[in-house]
Amino acid sequence: MASIASNFLVLMSVLFPIIAGFALFSRPIFEDRHVYVGFMTFISAGIIFLAAFCAESNLIVLCRVTQDLSIAFRMDAPARAFSCLVAFVWVLVTLYSFEYLRRRPPVDRFYAFFLSTFGILVGVACAGNLLTLYLFYELLTFMTLPLVMHSQQREAIRATVKYLLYSLIGAALALGGFFFFHVYGVSMEFTPGGFLDIAKISSENSREMILTVIFLTLLGFGAKAGLVPLHSWLPTAHPVAPTPASAVLSGLITKAGVIAMFRVVYYVAGADFLRGTWVQTALLYIALLTIFTGSMMAFIEKHLKKRIAWSSVSQVSYVVFAMMLLTPDGIRGAVLQIAAHAVSKSCLFLSAGVVIYFALMGANYHYADQLRGIGKELPVTMTCFALASVSLIGLPISGGFTAKWYMASGALELGSVGIFGVVILMISALLTAGYLLPIVTDAFFPGEDYDYTIVVPFHLPMNMRIALLLLGASAILTGVFAGNIIDFVDANMIPLLY
Repeated sequence: MASIASNFLVLMSVLFPIIAGFALFSRPIFEDRHVYVGFMTFISAGIIFLAAFCAESNLIVLCRVTQDLSIAFRMDAPARAFSCLVAFVWVLVTLYSFEYLRRRPPVDRFYAFFLSTFGILVGVACAGNLLTLYLFYELLTFMTLPLVMHSQQREAIRATVKYLLYSLIGAALALGGFFFFHVYGVSMEFTPGGFLDIAKISSENSREMILTVIFLTLLGFGAKAGLVPLHSWLPTAHPVAPTPASAVLSGLITKAGVIAMFRVVYYVAGADFLRGTWVQTALLYIALLTIFTGSMMAFIEKHLKKRIAWSSVSQVSYVVFAMMLLTPDGIRGAVLQIAAHAVSKSCLFLSAGVVIYFALMGANYHYADQLRGIGKELPVTMTCFALASVSLIGLPISGGFTAKWYMASGALELGSVGIFGVVILMISALLTAGYLLPIVTDAFFPGEDYDYTIVVPFHLPMNMRIALLLLGASAILTGVFAGNIIDFVDANMIPLLY
């Protein structure tokens, strides 16, 4: 009986928000849609937390496609960690969105896809085999297209087409990997250490072929994470989407690509199979190239939301770099960076949204060099922006600092490539400080020539205030309580290396 209840919780953590989202396409259940959306989001988050803490880690088969292919879920350690993170951030972004979207219809359509995306993202995290992962990964693309295209303006449509094109290219590469893994795997079920059939890949030619397939599969899934060369959709699509969509696209949905890559590395191929190969080296250098490219483009970008989007290109690839180190400190840094970046980047986008929402009527506040004195008008917003910036730069005692500390420690175990990686990480940190700190200093210290008589403090709605404060605080608390995260990683994920 307990096992049935456990399985039900896991299935509902995926299916409930999807069903709740599609229900919005029918007649309203509540007269006030915000009541319905808020209620369903909180219930979904509650189910996810309950499943993460109480459900067993057994495989749950929803349906069988063929004798050896099925749609199945498992609430294992990576699923528990990522699902809880998604639920926490999604609730806060939803709370924020109620005020932000009042003047940006159609609200019903937005929330229908927004709620459904919530469930599909949890489905990516809880996928029990490669077929389920690929199916939900594809669904995630098509469910987020309407979020990017919400305004239906020409720029948004162009960005959506670009997002779709890059996503389909990435998905095609991943699909090719699926067919090869089906032939050369013992099964399609995710297995710690990998499920490849060693007997089938014992020859040198077979091994090189599988390594090439793994590389292309990782590159394909990396498209969602903004990995070079499939990265340019991200700074195009995120800025045109409504701010709540930008927050989850950058903070969470990019992590779907990272989670898919994590599954391929540690549950399909296995760390032992990849360690020391050209695939590991190539992915490390591609991640470093992406880190540097994203940081440099963010540094020279003037548009506020595009700058934050380019920052995501860089910061998400920190996770890829740490993950491909295949060392204990690398995994610790990757998990910490996922958590720290999710809350920090969501906070940055929501803060930018508040600035645009309240100040757009008075001036063009879309550009980073036009924010002098905005901290006097929106002190809570810019304080939260500052806290998130501190974490992304990697200053003590933030979550970003702890993550980058473990990354650097893990990188130094790899010799020359690791040393080069640490140098790139330091350069990126300096560039991050260069494109975020001037915004904060100009906001709070506009200079003696600033006309303080024009300052008109805005009253920030309570739901926006709560979301920003909790996300801003979390950017620091992920560093303060990093030990708890490390204990979880050491107990559940470090064994994947051996």
